[in-house]
Amino acid sequence: MAVSRRSFLKRLTYFAAGAAGLWGLFRYLTPPSAGGEIILSVRSTDIPEGGALIFADRQTAVLRKDGRITALSMTCTHLGCTVSLDGDRFACPCHGSIFSLDGGVIKGPAVKPLTEYAFEEKNGILTVFRRSVS
Repeated sequence: MAVSRRSFLKRLTYFAAGAAGLWGLFRYLTPPSAGGEIILSVRSTDIPEGGALIFADRQTAVLRKDGRITALSMTCTHLGCTVSLDGDRFACPCHGSIFSLDGGVIKGPAVKPLTEYAFEEKNGILTVFRRSVS
C-alpha cells in the first residue's frame, strides 16, 4: 500500500507533536535537581559541626557551621592556585590571599570570593555539583 506524501507528512506532524507533548509532560512530572556535573557525594552525617571535610583531589571543601552546610571550591580566584585550610580561614600559598570560611575575601590580591557550589541533600547523602550558587 502506497502512502501519499501528504498523508506521510500529516502522520509525521502528529508523531512529532505527540512526542513533544510527552516530553513536556515528563519534564513537568520530574522533580528538578541542582543538576550539572557531580563533583562528589558524601554522607551528610560525616560533616562535623563547626568543621570541614576537605577533598584535595577534587579541590573542594564541605563545611558545616551552625547547622548550615556550604560547599566551596578550593581554587583561588586570583590566579587559580589551590588554597588550604589554615585554622579558621583559607589561605593561598601563591600570592597570600586569605578567605573566610564562607569564601569571602579577607585579604587580596584576590577580589572575588571562593566559588560556592550548588548541592542537594537526599536520604542523608549530600551531592555537590560543579555549578556555582547564584
